[in-house]
Amino acid sequence: MNVAREDAQIIYNDIRKHLDDGRRGERLRTGVVTVIVGAPNVGKSSLLNILAQRPAAIVSDIPGTTRDVIEVALDLKGFPVVLVDTAGLRASADPIEKEGIRRTQQRLAGADIRVLMLDACDISNVPSDVLLTVTPDWLVVVNKSDISANVPSKIRIGNNEYPTHTISCHTGEGIDTLIDRIGGMVKQRHSILLFEN
Repeated sequence: MNVAREDAQIIYNDIRKHLDDGRRGERLRTGVVTVIVGAPNVGKSSLLNILAQRPAAIVSDIPGTTRDVIEVALDLKGFPVVLVDTAGLRASADPIEKEGIRRTQQRLAGADIRVLMLDACDISNVPSDVLLTVTPDWLVVVNKSDISANVPSKIRIGNNEYPTHTISCHTGEGIDTLIDRIGGMVKQRHSILLFEN
């Protein structure tokens, strides 16, 4: 009887240890927040729809179509991820678009993973809002490789140089590799929270 009680106490203590992590593991249990940002019409909403495998966001050639934050919960390589599509970052006098940009900046500040999306036809168009906040751990994705094949393997943004991950939301080129890359980032940063305190 005492042996069973001691074993139960050990199991109980282990469970408490893993759960009493100061809520550090909550992100992984509820979803690692991955925010996609960039200028209008670079393909953020198209990427969200591809990863969600459904038309969660409206896609249009009209700049400023996405004016609010769109969130999709999905399983990425076995990990829960909250993927966030955001309003395109640019100077705007439109009060609704300005509010969308404010919400983009707010979600970006609280993100676990930040994805900067660029247009292969205009790779130097990095929004000024991003220039102020970009850090070395950002993932730089260049879309529309089907239109422009001249994408450098690295790009300098601010004081840092970033490897570019080239995709085409139109043809699907590079999407599987991107999923692997984001999944690896999620695992590297957060899987340890499930197993160690």
